[in-house]
Amino acid sequence: MDLQARLQVAKQAAFVSGDELRRHFDSGRGVREAVLDAGQAQRASLDAITVFLSQIYPDEPLWGRGFGETPPGKTFWLVDPLNGADGFKTGDERYATTVAWVENGQPLIGVVSLPSRRHLYWAIQGGGAKYQDRTLAVRSAGSLEDSVVEVVIGSQPHRAASLQALTAVARFAYQVTAHVSPALGICSVAEATRDAFIGHELHAWDWVAAKLILEEAGGQMTDLEGQPMKLGSPSGLASHPKHHANFLKHLSQG
Repeated sequence: MDLQARLQVAKQAAFVSGDELRRHFDSGRGVREAVLDAGQAQRASLDAITVFLSQIYPDEPLWGRGFGETPPGKTFWLVDPLNGADGFKTGDERYATTVAWVENGQPLIGVVSLPSRRHLYWAIQGGGAKYQDRTLAVRSAGSLEDSVVEVVIGSQPHRAASLQALTAVARFAYQVTAHVSPALGICSVAEATRDAFIGHELHAWDWVAAKLILEEAGGQMTDLEGQPMKLGSPSGLASHPKHHANFLKHLSQG
């Protein structure tokens, strides 16, 4: 099956999993109920995406959140049934699902859904990136002082590193925002609503699909040492290539 056909499958997989999350989402819940329902929502979303992909590609392995820490090889579907779970628990509608097709170690398709709107970000390697039907292109702030930067505030014990990064960019950036969905944070750079994204405590299912979307929109993502992202990379910086090195420099200086 060609990549265009796989893309349509990936989009539909993102929809069916996202619809399960929408069914469980309720911003009026109490804290305890929200925590319990987030777990139920993630399981329902994972079941939906697993069943859907397995029916169409029964011999192709899946990996992602809920599948353990080790990928099944170099070719697989990579999924996250609930990206931004902490926000989901508190009634924040900026949660996501992610679907990527990885072939011989290279992501060829990336889809990130925004279930609250039933919208999709998507890309095929070499084919550009889109949000719905709008072509995406990263923006280049005139200077770092004009930049809007998104930082994902992770859970303990990694929160200190996130707060350190937030403090570092707050010294020069025009605006700093904080969020809990890495996939949507990266896509916000691809969509040109942010100039950079910084994340700690990352897993491959947080960023692989979104990174392809970012790169097809003209952006760049490395780890915080400036090295290429690997499946085990625990942190990342996404930005316009023009300012990437400068962002890394400021972050290294704390």
